[in-house]
Amino acid sequence: MTYKIVSMPMPKIRRPRQPKPDMLQIQNLGPIAQADVTFGDLTVIVGPQATGKSIFLQTLKLVLDRDHIHDTFKHHSVAFNGDSAAFLGGYYGKGMAAAWKDDSSKLRWNAKSLNLPDLAKPTKTRERKESLFFIPAQRVMSLAAGVTQNFGQFNYGDPYTLRYFSDAVHDLLQNEFGAKGELFPQPNRLNDTLRKPINEHLFGGSKLAVDASDFTKRLVLKVPGHKEGLPFLAWSAGQREFTPLLLGLYWLCPAGGASKRDNIDWVVIEEPEMGLHPQGIATVLLLVLELLRRGYKVVLSTHSPVVLDMVWALQEFKQLEGTEGDVRALFELPNNTYAKDLGKEILKKDYRVYFFDRDQTVRDISKLDPGAADSAESQWGGLVGFSSRTGDTIAKVVNRYESKPRKKKKPVAAEGNTSP
Repeated sequence: MTYKIVSMPMPKIRRPRQPKPDMLQIQNLGPIAQADVTFGDLTVIVGPQATGKSIFLQTLKLVLDRDHIHDTFKHHSVAFNGDSAAFLGGYYGKGMAAAWKDDSSKLRWNAKSLNLPDLAKPTKTRERKESLFFIPAQRVMSLAAGVTQNFGQFNYGDPYTLRYFSDAVHDLLQNEFGAKGELFPQPNRLNDTLRKPINEHLFGGSKLAVDASDFTKRLVLKVPGHKEGLPFLAWSAGQREFTPLLLGLYWLCPAGGASKRDNIDWVVIEEPEMGLHPQGIATVLLLVLELLRRGYKVVLSTHSPVVLDMVWALQEFKQLEGTEGDVRALFELPNNTYAKDLGKEILKKDYRVYFFDRDQTVRDISKLDPGAADSAESQWGGLVGFSSRTGDTIAKVVNRYESKPRKKKKPVAAEGNTSP
């Protein structure tokens, strides 16, 4: 008996397609001439003041959360009655409607064309959930004299992102924390590996607490050795700037088993470094890495070279087969399970950096190559330009000084020596 061997074709293995990264394109909107930004897990935006960074980030929020924004205005009895200019003024700030030019302004999200006048009106969809949480640069205004402010306490023309963030922090303090007097340290909020540098570099051993003695919940710092809590206006500038950021992070990192807020995929933080010493900035960046570990996409705008130092280091680690131990060394983290897992996850992430300049096309400077021909990249969007010039100028002064002829000094005769 003979047997015929039949070769069976190997079944095709269908590999899941990697989703394309999200991309926002803006042309001729306010000071933005052309911005084509493809987002990574962490996207950093740099550039001088008044170059359109905030407009770009607010537009990202509007594109993603259009109907949720309209519902929020409606919930707080703000009615625009179909007036797109009024809506845009209420969302961005007064006068922003004029930034959109019908004949030249363009807006695309993932290759789909949009325009601001259309976004100024809600759709009829039933899916009206929020997907991006925005922590604005003006966050300190959410804590007037240490008291949280709700949406309605702001005025028309105050940026929506500030009003909504403030309302979220107000709700967190009034409801989720309830009668709890102490807000930091919280044993069930953030890992102890994160709490220690916050305590050391930002609160200096003080405790963040709620004081309701005057029938109003106010934030105070309980300083060791002081009976009464230190009022908000007596805090350092860095503590006042960091505290609303911390409360926003509490909102994003809920207590219990949940790693993320339902439906929230994106986090925008404007100028996380405000008021902080470099050690404090590094601590905040550690919290940003925690957001990445939890699965959020994070977008930062910054004027701090410390932020780009971190991105550059992480990029180098990835290229040079760095390990989680290198990440721990960078942030001076202990050798424990949490820190190891954090380091491993961070090395899997995608990092991108974009430079915004006045009336110019936004440039991708993600490589942060100090030897790049483009000064925007080599000087990290101008953040290290002054330091470079300082070093170069001092070198020239030293060379000039050393090249000058020097008069020889006559030897001075020792005391008591009468010889010629």
